[in-house]
Amino acid sequence: MNVGKRIRRMREAQDLSLAQVAQMTGLSEAYLQAVEEGSEVPSIGAVLKISRALGSRMGQLLHEAGTRSDIFSIVPAGNGTTVDRSVQRTGQGYTYLSLVAPDLRGQGMEPFLVTFDPKAASSIQPMVHEGEEFLYILSGTVELLYDGETYTLKKGDSLYIDSSRPHALRGIGKTPPQALAVIFSRD
Repeated sequence: MNVGKRIRRMREAQDLSLAQVAQMTGLSEAYLQAVEEGSEVPSIGAVLKISRALGSRMGQLLHEAGTRSDIFSIVPAGNGTTVDRSVQRTGQGYTYLSLVAPDLRGQGMEPFLVTFDPKAASSIQPMVHEGEEFLYILSGTVELLYDGETYTLKKGDSLYIDSSRPHALRGIGKTPPQALAVIFSRD
């Protein structure tokens, strides 16, 4: 089952309308409907906002409800779950690979391998969501827009930000940059 179907199932189980979830998340009804229908793939930040509005963890929407409550996960190389976020579909210009086992639940951190599309539009809009983010650049160059300032990060650079401040990331250069990203939420 994809992310959109899990979102719709959780929303309907709580007898919430799209308008109510839109109001709780700050996302538009049209965008939420497109996510539920599968014509849009939500960004990591959007999944976080939606999961909070539905009273769940981000991992529950990405992987379904976890079955293990212990905080232990080993994911062999090549066995992560890829979520395609190509610029043609979302305008955000990256894909992400979840780096935890799909049956894990209850963790406060969500690690991802993020690959940025350097051809993405330079007009990517900053977003805000609850939590904190850590990013370590594995290859290439990434541009960070954070709280009105622009920063350039290269291989080996890292950042740690308060996600409640406006932020956006985009790949620059000819080759798709990659980064290890970890999102932390207190809930």
